[in-house]
Amino acid sequence: MSYTALSQHFQQQYHLQHIAAICGWDQATMMPAGGSQARAEAMSTLAVLSHQQLQDPRLADWFAAAESSTNTEQALTAEQKVSLQAMQRQWRDATMLPSDLVGAFSLAGSRCEHAWRSLRPANDWAGFLPLFEEVLNLSRQVAAARAEVLGLSRYDSLLEQFEPGMRTATLDSLFDGVKQWLPSLITEVQAKQTGDRVLQPQGFFATAQQKALGLEVMQLLGFDFNHGRLDVSVHPFCGGVSEDVRLTTRYDEQDVAQALMGVIHETGHARYEQGLPAQWRSLPVGQARSMGVHESQSLFFEMQLARHPAFIAKLAPMLVQQFGEQPAFSADNLSKL
Repeated sequence: MSYTALSQHFQQQYHLQHIAAICGWDQATMMPAGGSQARAEAMSTLAVLSHQQLQDPRLADWFAAAESSTNTEQALTAEQKVSLQAMQRQWRDATMLPSDLVGAFSLAGSRCEHAWRSLRPANDWAGFLPLFEEVLNLSRQVAAARAEVLGLSRYDSLLEQFEPGMRTATLDSLFDGVKQWLPSLITEVQAKQTGDRVLQPQGFFATAQQKALGLEVMQLLGFDFNHGRLDVSVHPFCGGVSEDVRLTTRYDEQDVAQALMGVIHETGHARYEQGLPAQWRSLPVGQARSMGVHESQSLFFEMQLARHPAFIAKLAPMLVQQFGEQPAFSADNLSKL
């Protein structure tokens, strides 16, 4: 019964995460500018409520009982044992931080992001800096609290949230190796491309047509529109939950590639989310744990699939259908862009 109680508790947590994700999507896409302060405060309150639910004192007893279940009727399956570990991880992360810090961090992040949207067009760094400094200050407090509990450096304690088990020592070793061979590879590629004649797409690319193209490409890539949608934001992102994935792009009517590649990249994230195991998606074990894996899927779509000759052969006529014939839309030329 303790595992059942835990499952129900963490399913409620998933519902709160869903609400928070849609509030964040709306904040970035639909919300009027005048609603920013009220939305920031509402999302901060929601973050605190979610955090407090994860600090429910009953959880410790439930975890202890679930771990000690030994009789045939209560013994956990192998899958449930892994699920229990994932729930314990989420619980452990919540108990590291006080609720007031969680609320302050959420509020500062929302305020900072809204300011970034409004100050970015004027490149107003001076106006943005105080809000950004507050986010950094609170991030350091979060890192210090996590580091004390985990026995890690502050940076590694933050890294543990997004890439469990990864440490800066491993990353330093990895990138030290990359720094040895990457410069020469770049030089080699540049030399090989010197003689290539590459045509840039020319013309006015209306937003409505770019969106139609993006939707067609998403369909080609297997996106499930019954469980997701495409919108516009200042910076592309993918959010929501598996059953309700929200992705965005941004349009430049002088540059068709920017929005298109943004759509393809975010579709990679979205397809990963939509492909998570349905029977587990409302529990921590069925949700994405690794930022590296998540980003690998979006970059796989953008850098591998979108540049494969078979994909380009399908993309070329789509571009022509939306914007008319031009030499830059030939499959051969698109493969060089």
